Amino acid sequence: MQSLASFIRGVMWRRKQISSVPETVPQHLRDLFTIMVAQDIEPPPSPWSLVFQSCIGGLTEIGFTEDSRHLLVVSSQGRGVFDANSGERIARDISDDGYRYDTGTLVAEGFGPIGSADVSISGLHGGGLPTTTSDGWWLSDFVLQWPEHTLMLTEGRSSPYSLGTRRWKIGVERELRAAGFSPNGLSLAIATSGDLFLWSRERVN
Repeated sequence: MQSLASFIRGVMWRRKQISSVPETVPQHLRDLFTIMVAQDIEPPPSPWSLVFQSCIGGLTEIGFTEDSRHLLVVSSQGRGVFDANSGERIARDISDDGYRYDTGTLVAEGFGPIGSADVSISGLHGGGLPTTTSDGWWLSDFVLQWPEHTLMLTEGRSSPYSLGTRRWKIGVERELRAAGFSPNGLSLAIATSGDLFLWSRERVN
């Protein structure tokens, strides 16, 4: 598992900070965007814990299983299955044997501990992971300056558009594939064209 210091060094190396608010931002949002631009990147707060961080070249899609126990990752290198709670990679398939991977319906065939069940995926070809949890966590994707996606995490059912909301700037990504929660709200994933980050927590409040 990566240390907090290692995580911060990693994201600061990969993510470029935005220096100013574009003139195209509407006047009523400029104060909010100014605050977000000035924020430093930081990891999600407790109870979230980073359980996996690694480069995955050619990553295209990810998807959680319906029971939220596993995360399926699809890339140009094959497929991987991760334990969504511990972050352990428990299966890998680098063969190109014609498994089901439908970019129209956004499903991919599972393998290993998932079996052959279809998994809903999100990424290069569309789709999206849940962006809220039942206990009020909210992940928002702000495009402050194209093509950079600024990912903001808030809690307590507070609106991400409120100036008084406590928010965590957990990433600025140029080639974002998918970002969001597992169906049960216990895991949080960010996937880019070359990186995967996975956090988990023990329970929903």
